[in-house]
Amino acid sequence: MMDAPLRALLWDMDGTLLDSEPVHRLSFVDAARACGLALPADFHEGLIGKSEDAIHRILVAEHGLLLPLADWSESRFAAYLARIEEVHPFQIATDLWARAEAAGLCQAIVSNSPAGIVRANLTRLGLPPGSARTVSRDDVRRGKPDPEPYSLALAQLGLPPETVAVVEDSAAGLASARAAGLAVYMMPWFEGPPGGWQPFAALAQRLPG
Repeated sequence: MMDAPLRALLWDMDGTLLDSEPVHRLSFVDAARACGLALPADFHEGLIGKSEDAIHRILVAEHGLLLPLADWSESRFAAYLARIEEVHPFQIATDLWARAEAAGLCQAIVSNSPAGIVRANLTRLGLPPGSARTVSRDDVRRGKPDPEPYSLALAQLGLPPETVAVVEDSAAGLASARAAGLAVYMMPWFEGPPGGWQPFAALAQRLPG
């Protein structure tokens, strides 16, 4: 797999292309406060990479949230949008995106976030709506760590898996991509155990040219 010429990159979005996890954390706190709930300060730390519906189930089961998923998602999305100016791209990621684009690689974003947040984040990346292929949580039945998001993106590209690499930052994303049969490169801040992935810095060596 590692020796095949690289033809496409699939990028996670939150925590990979964008430094958005702090804003996600604050948006959960803001939305929960609007519902009369006080979340512990470390609530979001163990949930990085999980989908909106998975986190909603935890809020209902462990913190007493009464809102159905659709209403909670609307409130949480509004809280995230209120802080969207605090979301900034990671320079090391966008530099590699630009290099891959110049080299003629196909690129797509595969996110566990709902489509609305993906669209908002695209604006922070300077990518107009429709200019980048995306797979959001709304496009699949099962989010990461299930392989469905990456399997769908791979099917849309129509490329052999050995020619496609994934860039991720979370254990859920790593599990999803590996289960889809893809090589995975983890961002420098990933603190998971070694094995089954390569460091982000090694990805530059696989770019054509």
